[in-house]
Amino acid sequence: MLAPETKIQVPGGSRIVRELREEDLIIAAAGWGESCQTIVLDSFVTHYDGTPLVKLATHRGYSIKCTPDHPCFCRFNPLSYYYYLYLMERSTMGFRLGMTQHLMRDVFSLQNTKSNANLPSDVIDKIWLIEGSESLPQGVFLLKYATAKYGLPDIVFAGMQATAELSDDLIRELFNRIDTPSRAKQLLLDYYMYEENPHITVKLSKASPPASNAVQFIIFGSNEKSKEGIGYSHIVRIDSSVELDRKEHKGFKRRMNNRGLWHLEISRDDFEEAQLFVKTLSCLDNLEIVKKIQLTKKAPFYILPASHLKLGMVVPVWGNRGIDEDTITEVTYETHHGPLYDLKPDKIRNYVAGNLVVMSYSGSENPVLKRDVV
Repeated sequence: MLAPETKIQVPGGSRIVRELREEDLIIAAAGWGESCQTIVLDSFVTHYDGTPLVKLATHRGYSIKCTPDHPCFCRFNPLSYYYYLYLMERSTMGFRLGMTQHLMRDVFSLQNTKSNANLPSDVIDKIWLIEGSESLPQGVFLLKYATAKYGLPDIVFAGMQATAELSDDLIRELFNRIDTPSRAKQLLLDYYMYEENPHITVKLSKASPPASNAVQFIIFGSNEKSKEGIGYSHIVRIDSSVELDRKEHKGFKRRMNNRGLWHLEISRDDFEEAQLFVKTLSCLDNLEIVKKIQLTKKAPFYILPASHLKLGMVVPVWGNRGIDEDTITEVTYETHHGPLYDLKPDKIRNYVAGNLVVMSYSGSENPVLKRDVV
């Protein structure tokens, strides 16, 4: 839900969200840097008393205020030099805190634990970025403060490093003695974040050859225009160590990549059909669904709640020539009393608000908001 003063992009300018009604024209993203016009099918308003709002501001001066769970689009910036406080879960251990300046490098280093002889057949690592800082001292402060306040360990899950203070057995004993799940849940709640939306999920396994544990659903991911709707067709993609031959896999384009994995891909014009197809594959093959959206000509964006967008991340914005990219430079919170608004566009699930492209929102059963509704 959006603050009532939010400006919505319309043909030729902008209008305040609270003024928009059914049949009004608005601007939306259509994929691959293109924009389009669509009509408002419905306008929603809900009154809240004391609910938190997150304000996201970008390098170009664009900004938006919305509820923490409003779906937005973002992508990690490999050139970002922010220090991130993060929460990490290992399925066989529990939760810990850490700090990183080179997020993707540290994530890739997780793969080295595959050589650990004590590693079970399947281990899932999940990472939530909690807060970002431009300076190392501030980053260290955030880590020390969080470890003290929530009582979560800040040591790595394995003691294989030469500088490790504890052995693997003692590290496991430490996590066995601390109720890290309940403490991690409280940390996420305090930051208006959601356990079901980690920024990164990595599967560690001794399985050979490697196999994917996810099916990717990329909205507007095809380079061909949709024949039935607005924008481009949607892509469903799987990487597998074997050539899948169930009837649901028929029609996929197939090729083998340089890692020996089968690359399977199929496109669908209709969003609902594509989404149902992805859910079917996920259930049949026990795959996690990774949903993305191709809004510019660069890498696709992830779909995450607004509170999961952090300093340095890249977001899609309305530019002079369609949909462009910008970087988040400020994240703040405030308390809101009064109405909040949202729109339902026709045949598309996004629109431009405060010059940022956001997803249309259809309601929340989230404890962060549920406790504040009047």
